[in-house]
Amino acid sequence: MPNVAPIMKIQNCRSYGANVIIHGHNMKEAKFHAMSMAKEKGLTYINGYDHPHIMAGQGTVGLEILEQVPDVDAVLVPVGGGGLVAGVATAIKHLQP
Repeated sequence: MPNVAPIMKIQNCRSYGANVIIHGHNMKEAKFHAMSMAKEKGLTYINGYDHPHIMAGQGTVGLEILEQVPDVDAVLVPVGGGGLVAGVATAIKHLQP
């Protein structure tokens, strides 16, 4: 995580057993470091925002919306990294083109 990551996020990740490494001044620098570490150690880097599996998982929110409100007119989704809105939009568009 970059050195600007909220302390609460760092602490919560650590509470789940994550080995949090603080590196870089922004997400771009932190991501580059994480990708370099993954390559060096023979691991797979999975982006927390734009990986298809992440978006598919987040798309279940869209499915849940349609289950609870089948005739929904509009859906508002907060945007950070873009994975949530991509998943929700894809799921809803697939079921209600």
